[in-house]
Amino acid sequence: MLVISAIDRLGDGVTPSMLAASENMRSSNLAAVLRELEASGLIIRTQDARDRRKVRVQLTDAGRHVLQLSRQRRDDWLMAAMMACLTGEEREQLIDAGELLERLAAYSDFASIDKENRL
Repeated sequence: MLVISAIDRLGDGVTPSMLAASENMRSSNLAAVLRELEASGLIIRTQDARDRRKVRVQLTDAGRHVLQLSRQRRDDWLMAAMMACLTGEEREQLIDAGELLERLAAYSDFASIDKENRL
């Protein structure tokens, strides 16, 4: 699901090297995952029209369906857990915190931070 989600997030036509960089995967590990996803009919790989050395990856309709089902199961679980475990006020706090976390997750300037300041 990690790779399928990354393809969706990065957009159809993403290259394996872009996927590997995005998900911190070794190219050999990613290649194995892509072979499995392709054999399962969840992705297709095609040669780049301009640069025949490059391969482009995209989700099939089946891949999009699997991704949507996974997201729906996750959302259903989260809603059930929130209703069972949190008060109304706590649910509101969690929603507010989620918006803050989304802003933090979107920050991508980590490379400019001095090495001594890295976590």
